[in-house]
Amino acid sequence: MNRRAACTGILVALALVGPVQASNGRYPGLGMDYSTAIQYDFSSLDVPHQPHTVTTNGYFDITTAVHFRLTTIDEIWVGTEISPVTDTRPGERRWLGGTGLNITDVNWYHQGYVSSFRLGKFDVPFGRAQDAAPGLYTSDFVAPYALGGMNGGTYEYRFYTDHWGTIAPSLSAYAADTSVLSRSFLRPSQQARRADGGATNTGKLNNAAVVVNWRSPAAIPFLEVQVGYMSNHKGDVSAASPTAANEQMRAASVRYMIPFVATTELGPTLAGRYMDLVPFVEYVKVHNENGVPGFDTRYLTTSLTLDAGRFAYGLTHTNKKISPSGGPDSNEYLTEASMVYHVTGLVDVALSGGRSRQGGQTSGLLGVSITLNGSF
Repeated sequence: MNRRAACTGILVALALVGPVQASNGRYPGLGMDYSTAIQYDFSSLDVPHQPHTVTTNGYFDITTAVHFRLTTIDEIWVGTEISPVTDTRPGERRWLGGTGLNITDVNWYHQGYVSSFRLGKFDVPFGRAQDAAPGLYTSDFVAPYALGGMNGGTYEYRFYTDHWGTIAPSLSAYAADTSVLSRSFLRPSQQARRADGGATNTGKLNNAAVVVNWRSPAAIPFLEVQVGYMSNHKGDVSAASPTAANEQMRAASVRYMIPFVATTELGPTLAGRYMDLVPFVEYVKVHNENGVPGFDTRYLTTSLTLDAGRFAYGLTHTNKKISPSGGPDSNEYLTEASMVYHVTGLVDVALSGGRSRQGGQTSGLLGVSITLNGSF
């Protein structure tokens, strides 16, 4: 596949949906979700007996999801993200540097009454900390088990009763993307290769995740529970990965909303009188993380969110225990406190600060972002 083929595919999709008019509710049609954020990160690396190394990074993070509505239940999704694709160097002062364009999703999405599926390039629905925990940095910290941009498919079936609520098991089969869509555009970058190795990089749909979500039983209406198991095969043994092993993950999470005002009506929320407290806990156990033999890890994420009118306050801590084969255990962590102010229904201002320890180095973190969200 090359650029011409990719452009041809998009043009074919446009031709299939015919003349499109957003927001008129007709099918075929066109819709889009978007998020445009400008963020500034400040980090201070703590090295004993040495001056702190200060690194700053200002950048745009623009995500879009364009969906071509074929019918009322079938859509073609094309997702993109414009953001930094290279890391900052310690002590660097960077502004709008290292920016590239990534194709994050290209899939057929079917949303039926009791079932749904995606076929194509998609995010594996495994783990919730990357989305459910408040803060600006937790999603990056738990990225090793939050797999995105995989090629394959996922299927979910939803069972519902008044007593038990919704129980939704799902099955995903996938492999790492090594097509032209795996590279970053707008800047020099390399396409992923099978020779790069790593878990899921098999070229076959022999990697799988089974997840069960349980939501809103009658006795505990604001409860959300997820349990999941993931098995990823090792990639090719090569110079990049002379040894490799299969990877397994087990995950369990609980999220619960405690409303202070015993109503879920829209009026109190719009008037700024609604308040709720949301605790969240997730535990993930990983064997042979990223296909590295004997590199076992355990993630424990705990968070608490207070929604109060236009404000949302959050506190999140993620501990990562590393148990390498033949070596001593060690711990890495990320702790951050955050606040979001909903200026309007579309504009948010967020502030997050905390401390992180990764790779034997401890850093102080501070970030601020302004985000415009919308859809049509």
